[in-house]
Amino acid sequence: MEFEPAEIRQRWEAVQAGLSDRGWGCAVLTSEHNFVYLTDLRFDALWPSGARSLVCVVPSEGPLHLLIPNFLAEDAAGSHPDVVLHLYDPPFQAVEEPLIKILATMPAGPIAWEMGGETRMGLSFDSARAALEATRGRGAEDASGLMWEIRMRKSSAEVAVLRTAARAGSDAFLAVFGAGVIGRSERDIAKALARHALESGADRTEWVACTSGDGNYHRFVAGPTDRIVEPGDLFWADIGLTTRGYWTDFCRGAVAGPADPERLEMQAAVVELTDAGIERCRAGTPVTEVAATIRARAEEVGVDLLGYGRLGHGIGLTSTEPPSMAEWDPTILAPGMVVTIEPALVRPSGLYCAEQVVRVTEGEPEVLTRAPSELTEA
Repeated sequence: MEFEPAEIRQRWEAVQAGLSDRGWGCAVLTSEHNFVYLTDLRFDALWPSGARSLVCVVPSEGPLHLLIPNFLAEDAAGSHPDVVLHLYDPPFQAVEEPLIKILATMPAGPIAWEMGGETRMGLSFDSARAALEATRGRGAEDASGLMWEIRMRKSSAEVAVLRTAARAGSDAFLAVFGAGVIGRSERDIAKALARHALESGADRTEWVACTSGDGNYHRFVAGPTDRIVEPGDLFWADIGLTTRGYWTDFCRGAVAGPADPERLEMQAAVVELTDAGIERCRAGTPVTEVAATIRARAEEVGVDLLGYGRLGHGIGLTSTEPPSMAEWDPTILAPGMVVTIEPALVRPSGLYCAEQVVRVTEGEPEVLTRAPSELTEA
């Protein structure tokens, strides 16, 4: 297990308290990230497969129930002797049959499912429909608000893992940009970033998005190509990696050769906007105020931001989580929340962004990402 059993139990109790407060009988959690959050069981090889479902049923009172493939019984029982295990034999046995039987034993009240924003069920449509129809008389509620309410505030142990992930990404940018980018393909640079991140504490590099060269700077979520970085290009990369299941996600840019005044000015502008947002990431501050501060500062310096819907996001067991750093998100920042701040500009000369991962504390915000935010001359 990655975390102390006492912390995992606190997570169970928080969900159960939320269910009781709402008058709900139980929650059915089937997404990878909610399952891992409540069990600390990481069966990484199973989640990419659609042949099997792993289900955590949390009653408003009483022990957790895990519905898992029979070959995982020993691992699960050894980690959590006080949960109730239910085994099935996929893919021959349908998961909805044992799930419906479990739900029949749950406390009275509506059943909460993962139905809301930034959640996905880990059940097939047919399985989910069968379970919902079989329990229709109890009512169905959305568990996502409750789960995000709890998961948004990270424990000190979670923050420690997030720091490690951020350090791995920072070290990768420092090492790879320090070695230079001229004459290397985007794919080669991306592989080098991934390799250095793994050597620096990441368990997995989930993606490296990158772009370079005239006419390509709009490609801010694109994968690497075989294009060779030439003198005068701006090379930009966004790295997403995980350590013990927790993400870091941030970007940096390098100029292939000396940086001209326009590029330095554009990068300085996004750094200024990013820092303005970070300064507002304090406990008790509405997310709307963070976003408004960044927008207002952008108007003052005369730049138009890249329009991708928000100016940052929460981060944890998934690469993007609530809150959304946007004017329409009602969240009030609280100690333990970890968010990204990432205003960005696209110009013919380049893609400019200096995304930072920030922890909200009782006082000064803590920036977890330590790679320099200025353009590197590489």
